[in-house]
Amino acid sequence: MKFIASFLIMILCFASSLHADEDIFTNEPFTSIKLKKELSYRFRLANGDILTGQYKEKGENTIREDSTIIESIIVKAMIGDITLYSDEIAHIQTIRSVYRQQSSLYFMPTADPIGLDSYVSITQLAFVQAGFGYEDISVNGGMTFIPGLSFDEQGKYVNVKYTFYDEEQENIPGHYSLAGGYSLIYANSANLIQHAYMIGSFHMPRTILTTALFFKTGSENVYEANAGRWGSGIINFNDGALGFGLGFDIRLFSRHDTRVLAELWCADIMRPRNSAGFIGLRLNNDRYSMDAGLAMFTAPAIVPAVRFQWLPFN
Repeated sequence: MKFIASFLIMILCFASSLHADEDIFTNEPFTSIKLKKELSYRFRLANGDILTGQYKEKGENTIREDSTIIESIIVKAMIGDITLYSDEIAHIQTIRSVYRQQSSLYFMPTADPIGLDSYVSITQLAFVQAGFGYEDISVNGGMTFIPGLSFDEQGKYVNVKYTFYDEEQENIPGHYSLAGGYSLIYANSANLIQHAYMIGSFHMPRTILTTALFFKTGSENVYEANAGRWGSGIINFNDGALGFGLGFDIRLFSRHDTRVLAELWCADIMRPRNSAGFIGLRLNNDRYSMDAGLAMFTAPAIVPAVRFQWLPFN
């Protein structure tokens, strides 16, 4: 009995010590995230300013004029230790989750899930798209709105992705994600092009490297796409074609809001001419982003490319 009592006391003491290391909060936004000491966070203040720093400890409370008790935290920033009160902070994010557009490059998806970062975007002022996620499942789709084309002549797109692996690296900073998915592309409502794909993304401190393999499924090899008054064209795309994609997302060294995007993909490795690429910049914050650059095709053709994205939810 003495041994059991001693063992229970040890467990209670250990649990109490763990609980003592965790700071308890009652004010938002501190209750919406579990702050861990020495971990870096990004704080969006009530006036719109952005502050990045490590959480050190809970600070002293203060009382406002309306008798409200306001909690505070102490943050270690580059300019020194700063005390932030709960009513001065609009939103808190970990550094890992602060980049909310990482579920895709310009064209290619990455292996990262959309999660809570639902979005609406418009590409080339003609292709409207929306995406949402639930845990590791991501769904996005869109449709072109080109003047002069009927609904059946417009292009449409649906994609479902499942991120089945996401693990932190032990020896080097960053994490690795793997995902699989299936996409449906309608080049007119009558022409359905289907792909199954596997994709992996490796996150380094400033760079995200994404590689992809995709396999065309279905039974059609030749498609006739009609663009109304703009004419029509023949699409040759063999069933069973194997393609690949390679993408880089690089944050500029001294900027948190500017990234370089570069992509290269080939729809059929047996036909290298079915290749294209993109290079450009992404300007982003936690609510909006704009991608702008050049899309290059083997026709040859170089086309200016732009995309705007809005993330309406925190």
